[in-house]
Amino acid sequence: MFTVRKPVSSELNTYYQSYLKYIPEEDMLDVLIKEKDVIQKFLQSIPESKASSAYADGKWLLKEVVGHLCDTERILSYRALRISRNDKTPLPGFDENEYTPNSNYKTRSLSNIAEEFKSIRESSITLFNNMNEDMFDRKGITNNSEVCVRNLLFFIVAHERHHLKVIQERYLL
Repeated sequence: MFTVRKPVSSELNTYYQSYLKYIPEEDMLDVLIKEKDVIQKFLQSIPESKASSAYADGKWLLKEVVGHLCDTERILSYRALRISRNDKTPLPGFDENEYTPNSNYKTRSLSNIAEEFKSIRESSITLFNNMNEDMFDRKGITNNSEVCVRNLLFFIVAHERHHLKVIQERYLL
């Protein structure tokens, strides 16, 4: 198997560049696979009483943050699927601030959302694990910006780590 290297700064738009600090590892696929168990253990360690809390007025509940991770990974994997198959159709962005309030994450248990996340991650692993090197370098347009499949994989992992850090530092104090 080949290494799915992480992108360098010049390969990312300004928004994605800020997430490079979250990924010291070089093999993005290996990280995606290893993170599956790490995040499951972390989510299982959170008491349900904390899951329905927000760290400030107007902020999402902790379990809505986890739901946001589910939504984002699904969307980024879908984009990766389309681009890896050489689909040149520009793909729209999405507004997380519309998705989350219109979901039902706040009424679900954290353990239920964690199970959904696990399923999504297993699907993502299968998708990316069955791509060849050329597929990771294919480019497409998402949210009016050019991106390659490799960078979508990078952002799935970096985005997750960003939000896990927020959960640890702001929700679980």
